[in-house]
Amino acid sequence: MKRIIDPILLLLVFLVLLVSCKPKVPQIFLPKDATAKESLVASEIRRYIYLRTGLLPEIINGSEAEIPTSGQVIVLERKGQNQVPDDLIEEEYYLKSSITADLEKLVVSGGSDQAVLYAAYEFAEQLGVRFYLHGDVIPDGKILFKIPDLDIRQKPLFSVRGIQPFHDFPEGPDWWNVNDYHAILGQLPKMKMNFFGLHTYPYRAKFDGGGPKAEPLVWIGKESEINPDGTVKAAYPALHFATNDSTWGYSPVKTSDFSFGASQIFEADTYGTDYMKNVSGWPHTEAENLKIFNESGQMFNEVFSQAKALGVKICVGTETPLIIPKEVRERHNIKAETDEQIKELYRGMFIRIQKTYPINYYWLWTPEDWTWKGVSDANVAKTEKDMKLAYEVLNEMGKPFQLATSGWVLGPPKDRTQFDRVLPKDMPFSCINRGVGYTPVEKGFKAINDRPKWSIPWMEDDPDLIGTQLWVGRLRKDALDSYLYGCSGLIGIHWRTRDLSPNVSALARAAWMANLWENSPEVKNRDLSTADFYTDWVNSEFGYPYESLIKLLVWLDGKGVEQKEGYKGDSHLNVTDWIDGPGALMTNKSVEDLTERLDRYQFLQQMQAILPSIPGAGNHERYEYWLNNMKFNKSLVETALAAKELQLAVEEIKKEKEKTKKQRMAIDKVLPLRLELAEKWKQSVKLLLSKVSTTGEMGMLANLEMHNYRHNQTITGHDKYLKELGVDLPDEAFPSKEYTGKTRVIVPTDESVLSMGKDFYLRVRVLSSEKAISGKLMWKNLGTYEYKEIGLKKMDRNVFEVTIPFSEITTDFEYFVEVSAGKELVIFPVTSPGINRTVVVMK
Repeated sequence: MKRIIDPILLLLVFLVLLVSCKPKVPQIFLPKDATAKESLVASEIRRYIYLRTGLLPEIINGSEAEIPTSGQVIVLERKGQNQVPDDLIEEEYYLKSSITADLEKLVVSGGSDQAVLYAAYEFAEQLGVRFYLHGDVIPDGKILFKIPDLDIRQKPLFSVRGIQPFHDFPEGPDWWNVNDYHAILGQLPKMKMNFFGLHTYPYRAKFDGGGPKAEPLVWIGKESEINPDGTVKAAYPALHFATNDSTWGYSPVKTSDFSFGASQIFEADTYGTDYMKNVSGWPHTEAENLKIFNESGQMFNEVFSQAKALGVKICVGTETPLIIPKEVRERHNIKAETDEQIKELYRGMFIRIQKTYPINYYWLWTPEDWTWKGVSDANVAKTEKDMKLAYEVLNEMGKPFQLATSGWVLGPPKDRTQFDRVLPKDMPFSCINRGVGYTPVEKGFKAINDRPKWSIPWMEDDPDLIGTQLWVGRLRKDALDSYLYGCSGLIGIHWRTRDLSPNVSALARAAWMANLWENSPEVKNRDLSTADFYTDWVNSEFGYPYESLIKLLVWLDGKGVEQKEGYKGDSHLNVTDWIDGPGALMTNKSVEDLTERLDRYQFLQQMQAILPSIPGAGNHERYEYWLNNMKFNKSLVETALAAKELQLAVEEIKKEKEKTKKQRMAIDKVLPLRLELAEKWKQSVKLLLSKVSTTGEMGMLANLEMHNYRHNQTITGHDKYLKELGVDLPDEAFPSKEYTGKTRVIVPTDESVLSMGKDFYLRVRVLSSEKAISGKLMWKNLGTYEYKEIGLKKMDRNVFEVTIPFSEITTDFEYFVEVSAGKELVIFPVTSPGINRTVVVMK
């Protein structure tokens, strides 16, 4: 007899098998009386499990008794409870997994809720996630979730760990808006950092086209000029970088005059951070100066407040001895600087800060020229007295924040430790490495005892500000030296973000593990070993540990040696230099030098050959970014070489006395060189446009246009002379304004932690040869299926904005951007909709 299987029974068997194979969704338990930060911990663990596995864990506020006896459970527990060590120090975190019968359990704990937050991010790293200033790197593809086998107890080597982004160039924080600050400050705890410091350049009586102008972070004035809300009634000229002004050898240029389509991604001719847009040129009007101080103050209040909620300490300050702006002198009839007048001004400055934004430290920076020049005893005494007066004022105010010192050196040239003997011991001392980081950590730190000491290594140097800089080995050595010298702080100075991601990651990790290298064989070298770092970095960035690529990056990293003590040296990847400002093409080098530098880029063939094998859209995009970085580096040397050959040919003409022969040489030899230079310049700009993805890289475009092209006249500097010889330059000798590359969607800001009650705001920038551009934001609650859409609103050119009102944000969410350019549809990020950008809402 033939048996017939009941189709209903078969379906039931299939469903049972399907359910039994379906991964179980993990649960996250946190205390019923959880702090806001512990709630954030739970949300962050859920976010990264979801991004890696597609599973959205359930968050439960419950007690130990409510934890189930089976399944996968992540428990946030306080120290001393349920076998969690009770001797965990404040920032020490603890991760411990266990399996009993059917229960897989992970305990996430620490010496404080801040440490528990670090534990959450350590857990995310165990899942393969990596963190940088520009955002997270989430590996392509999904994994099956299983509680990892963990037994980690980790405490930091340095109590202060963080960054010091330097104001003064468009590549750095001068071009950060409120959302950029939120995004970057939100990344610091992910990298287990807890410090954010800013320097303020002071007033200068004369401006010669180079160097800084006064900056608005710290206002100088008296208490009578401050309103109850911290806004000020009187001001003086100040700025953060804008394209209509000149600082550090950047000549004013309208962004609409930027070449090869770069203008598309700037929404205003006068571009800068929002409080600098559409402000007239220096020295501005009185109303504009008030606007700059008051609007920037309001912005810093918002971002520093969120930093405080995330456990990030804030430090601001200016230079010592106090430099009084001319307008302040005139308003208060200050002819001679008495101690009482200086104290009155410090009191006004500190009260304004108290009323405007929260900080933990105010640092006084000793003069920059102490790095290179001898200093008179009188100037040293004046600086010492100024710091003591500032300290007195803070004491009289009840110490609302702590006074610290910093500078380009640790102290006076005669004795770097002099101030340690005369200043109060509760003042932290800090300084950046001399020689823009080519010089090792200041040895004077060793002789300073019984006070906080913060070392500040360079994560990049400004002479090579638009070049690729890999300094992992050097930063590891700086961290080790800082540890051995007894420093309690490790802070990295920088301007850019994504370009520096290996360096930032290396410094952040070194703050927790530098002691492991104490007995390394390279300990006496300027650079420590980097093979382990690049093995992990290549694997996490590109999805596979390409051995040849790892070896290449180890070879390219660092190797920079100072020329003499306190002076910059050279390194393998250096492609620009300081010529009237940062990031200038190396026309100061010889043809032989530049030719040798070009020969260093033979490895590009090797990198190009790897590209087709890179798996996954995210990995591929990241690899192309770094490949284009190296191609851009090479193109800058090629352009400099073409400029040098043109310069030498012109010099040869100038030696010739016969006019007819001069003209023939100009047409036969110089004109082809001038056209070749134009072509090389075109390739450099196009390569930068192919990788621009952050505000720092937008600043690099400004550097090319404003510093190299206009101020240094690297391309056009000989045109007037050629014209005098009767040479007509054709159109191809000058940059086009048209964009001819592929359509790119650029969203520079990745704000991943949003304060509850705040709108979510995004700017979208598009490079395209198409004229018809439109787009929309697609967003949904984390882990759900139904998207909502909001149309992008055009600001100007190809720049759009979009806002999700806080009233519509009820929980954590994810999003992507969809842009139509003619008939082409471009999605950002490239991994969407499989891996979207995500935002966690912080209570």
